[in-house]
Amino acid sequence: MADNQQILSTNTAAVVEQSLMAFGAGMSYQSRTDAKNTFQFASLVASKKYNEESESEAWFDEFLKVMGDCGWGTAQRKYERETASSQQLTLGAVAFKVFKGMGTLLVGGPLGAALNSLAQGALEKLGMVTEAQDVFKRNVSTKSSAVVGLASCIETSSGEMVLGMSALTTGSAQHDLDVVVFEWKSTSREYYAGMAMLVFNKTLYDYVRSTVESKLGERTKTKVLDYDI
Repeated sequence: MADNQQILSTNTAAVVEQSLMAFGAGMSYQSRTDAKNTFQFASLVASKKYNEESESEAWFDEFLKVMGDCGWGTAQRKYERETASSQQLTLGAVAFKVFKGMGTLLVGGPLGAALNSLAQGALEKLGMVTEAQDVFKRNVSTKSSAVVGLASCIETSSGEMVLGMSALTTGSAQHDLDVVVFEWKSTSREYYAGMAMLVFNKTLYDYVRSTVESKLGERTKTKVLDYDI
């Protein structure tokens, strides 16, 4: 069993439900676990309440609300409909474009650059980790639409945990399970993009941590996979 206060020496990433999360070196094992669990929990609650495709903005609002209940304060957020110039969208490229825009527009400076670099590393390495691809494919194989998320999380020298994220919703995707999930293409030119910057309040989460972990149960093992980047 890992020491919860162990400081991670390398950047890591994790497939979490239909999202890809990146974590910066210097985080404690406990902080990374808290970030993964709260993100997964908020995703599941939002998906149970709203249809990810037809009620995507309500889904995003609910996701952020549950994240807030778990200690994540939303510093900045944005949600909008976009139209691509191409008839086909490659999900990874669009998801990263939205995420990079979040890092530049909402944050900027060294913090935004660090979050962008982590997300890019997680995407690049995903294509080399067969086990992570398999978990991702399994998580989305029953979905009729293409809904993916990309997130980066770092812990500052002062101990503050910051998370940047993008959530991308398009129409029905071409589900070729022989292709890495983030290389799937959607025939829709329109997509909905949500982005947010969140800051963690550990003291608040301490009150609900056991409840969140209990509700997630075995899902944290079957729907999540970690890898180094």
